[in-house]
Amino acid sequence: MLNLESGTMDGNIEGRLENVVVRNSNHEAKAGINVAPGATVDGFIWPEGGQRDEDRALYTPDGGNDRLTVRNSAWGWMVNNGAYLDKPPVTMEHCAAVNNNIANVRVGHRDGTDESERTVIRNSLIAVTEPVENDDTNVPHSRGIRLRHPADLLIENCWFIYLDVDGTADLIELHDGAAGSTVEIRDCAFYNDSDGDLVRDKSNGEMDVTIENCTVAGSGSRAIEPDYDGSGITEDDSVNFPYPSEVTGYAAADEIAGVGDGIGPWDGSAGSTVQEQDSMAHTLVLHAAAENDSTIEPTFTVDGPVEFAGDAESDSDTITDNGDGTFTVTSVLAPDELDSFRFDDSVVDYSLPADATVDVSLDGTTTTFAYLVGAASTADTEDVVEVIARQSGELNYEFVVDGTAELHETSSKVTAGNGDSITDNGDGTVTVTGFTGNDGYGDAYIVDGSVQSFSWDPQDYAFDVLVNGNVVDPLSFEADSTDDSTTDTSTETDSTTDTSTDTSTDTSTDTSTDTSTDTSTDSTDGSVDRPHLVTIDGTPDDVTTYTFTVSGSVARDESLSQATDDGTSWDQIEDIASDGKVVGLVGSGVDAYRFSGSVTEITVDGDAAISIQRDA
Repeated sequence: MLNLESGTMDGNIEGRLENVVVRNSNHEAKAGINVAPGATVDGFIWPEGGQRDEDRALYTPDGGNDRLTVRNSAWGWMVNNGAYLDKPPVTMEHCAAVNNNIANVRVGHRDGTDESERTVIRNSLIAVTEPVENDDTNVPHSRGIRLRHPADLLIENCWFIYLDVDGTADLIELHDGAAGSTVEIRDCAFYNDSDGDLVRDKSNGEMDVTIENCTVAGSGSRAIEPDYDGSGITEDDSVNFPYPSEVTGYAAADEIAGVGDGIGPWDGSAGSTVQEQDSMAHTLVLHAAAENDSTIEPTFTVDGPVEFAGDAESDSDTITDNGDGTFTVTSVLAPDELDSFRFDDSVVDYSLPADATVDVSLDGTTTTFAYLVGAASTADTEDVVEVIARQSGELNYEFVVDGTAELHETSSKVTAGNGDSITDNGDGTVTVTGFTGNDGYGDAYIVDGSVQSFSWDPQDYAFDVLVNGNVVDPLSFEADSTDDSTTDTSTETDSTTDTSTDTSTDTSTDTSTDTSTDTSTDSTDGSVDRPHLVTIDGTPDDVTTYTFTVSGSVARDESLSQATDDGTSWDQIEDIASDGKVVGLVGSGVDAYRFSGSVTEITVDGDAAISIQRDA
């Protein structure tokens, strides 16, 4: 969740925007997100809107035949169009547009988009239930769907609610600038108490219109201006009109002012389809790297039942009962897509494509399948320690364990053996001596006891040390031994360099390149200039998963983070910040991160409030 406290709500999306709830009104004249042809918006909710002169929730600055997809989203109380998307072809599904002036949804094709391309609006709710806001350049005049430029338009299985309030206009307007269009309206339900036309044609009949299997209720106009083919619109007052939450899957969508029981046809019988979070113990998130060449199908097997979580798609991802108490999940992931799954038991097997990168997060902690499977076979007192190079050239290292150690393998690239040795010191300690080199390659050990010290040469070599999948500062081992305590594997510290790749990759390293001019790197004591702050403030009895990526470096701010003793168990789970990327999970506590550069990507699943502050 993003709370607007100052500045303006704007930005540009060329890839994907997922699971973002914006609260409060805009503070400056212009608001809204520019979405490029080919982009996807999946889960964008803004109940209050901008309420300023130049605001719109979504705007397309460019045309072109690449399809824009908007789904599972809701916007209300925008002064200058709700969704202003009249250039590229659009697919809009499971969206709600309520009480926006000028047009709740504006579509059409221009600026390089072929007029023959099809725009589809389906399974969506359009409503005006209260007098709409306006600025000093426009009067209140709220259309439902406005076709402004020529297109092949399909409006399918949508609901329109227009009450007798000031500022209503036509529920569907076919503008004279869209002459020559083909329009099909089918399986839609209209509830109209206003004097606006159900369908208005301003092109003087210069469109091919079909209206099929639609219904109408309410006390207002039944006017249909264009000649049309099809069965048309019939009277039916038994239709159940859904709430925005039922349409979008987001409870926050019902917080748009003008939505609620007893308003228009909403009598409370529709309810909401928003599901409460399942009680299964673990949430596993998979993310396919944007650099992958094609769609991949990683699999993993769990010793017990599994179910789909928020990002999984049951029509493409599969869960197979193996008949022996285990279940195998197949996740279908296009580049830069996420899937998530919930289960109670442990991961016992997996299969990943050799030529692709997959990030893995378990309960908010970045990890690897190799560790998850290997961890099941180690004793509770044992830790898996990995030393992984993040540059070319040779790294020599040595660490002392108060206990025992043995050579181990966590992946084909991270395996101890040739040239690595373990020496018994005769005093209850052992010394591990090893060397490695080349980005992404390293050694692994099973350690039973605490690491007392860690040294390496050359001192400026870029590498990561991981304990049970978590990146740790190798200098922290010496501090822990001074306190005569065991290695703390639950507290995250900075890695030795901010140019490290995401250690959640199992069989290949993340080769993405930071093209920003921010070249600052971490030292082993964590000193680096990170002037900006991201905070994720959780909510009681709820769990929010999130990821975000910055163009510079990022590290957790322990002084501002808060794990509440009386909160959920999720507050005790550590999150990982590595290579400009964070994968995290928060309950009722607060997660805080310092970063340099800019936030380039963010995904949120839950009701936590997210704040991004520059130069904080």
